[in-house]
Amino acid sequence: MTPHFTGSTGLSRRRLLQLFGGAGLAALAGCGSTSAAPRLLAPKDGIPRPWREALPSPWRFLPTSSMDLWADAELEQPDLLALSDGWLDRIPADQLQALGAPPLQGRLDAKARAFLASLPTQRAAQVLPAGVSPWVMIARRREPWLGAARRSWDVLLDPALQQRIVLPASPRWVMNLADQLDGDDPLPRLRRQLLTLDDRQALNWLLKGEARLVVLPLQRCMPLLRRDPRLTAVLPQSGAPLHWTLLVRPAQTREPLPRAWVEQAWSEPMASSLLRQGWRPPLSRRELEPAGQSIPSRWRQLVLPDPEIWSRCWSLPPVPGSERNQLVQRWTQSAP
Repeated sequence: MTPHFTGSTGLSRRRLLQLFGGAGLAALAGCGSTSAAPRLLAPKDGIPRPWREALPSPWRFLPTSSMDLWADAELEQPDLLALSDGWLDRIPADQLQALGAPPLQGRLDAKARAFLASLPTQRAAQVLPAGVSPWVMIARRREPWLGAARRSWDVLLDPALQQRIVLPASPRWVMNLADQLDGDDPLPRLRRQLLTLDDRQALNWLLKGEARLVVLPLQRCMPLLRRDPRLTAVLPQSGAPLHWTLLVRPAQTREPLPRAWVEQAWSEPMASSLLRQGWRPPLSRRELEPAGQSIPSRWRQLVLPDPEIWSRCWSLPPVPGSERNQLVQRWTQSAP
């Protein structure tokens, strides 16, 4: 789940600052959990269902549909949170504690290690990348520009798609993608192509026919792709942004990370089930290849693309506080 807004592509300066992590946050402070059972808080679609249902006793799963994950965290005082990398900038480092999971961190693949290396040292020690899913383009199978989409994200600038594209409700994400496109000053051109920014309802926009192309993490659209043969998903040969599922421990908890539960997700038979959901454990391709054999061939290249394509995928870097105002200004000036 990305920090979110819907409808208009215009935003107030205050809301932009919130989306870039500049607003004050509700503290996660407290003297400890009030429940005897440790609790995991996550968005409803934040972690795949098979893994969620494998959460060991006495752990409890607390789903949230709130647009402010941290408001629920303040209320519930969880012992563990699962969140996307889009939320990470919004929680102060002093509201988290180190995970204390060197054996798990030692198994991470190059992409996950590079993601952690992009974070400040204190923050990197507080975060475990538990899984990853590429952002993909979803469209109807017979669209004439799908060949161009399979090559690169430049298809987003195709005149045929003007005001027919739905992108995630994150200005930072849109700007990062625009920086990957060819041509001079692509951000204003990309924004002119948008129907709206709305990752929550993106698939509804597509199914209603108002959008012709939407962009979502693969794990969010895989269930629909399996049910609806009219739709297809594309991961361009040029690579794609990566959507990380991260585990963090609030500062007040004394509950250790459920390490065996994480290891279960990274091992068979659970790994095969999660790959079929479009969610990839952050392990080397060599370790994932056996599990990948269970994925139908039409989806295998999305979850386990060729190494050359996977090497071109990228994570969004953290936003230093000193740069947030610059990003807000860039977004405001790029408005159509």
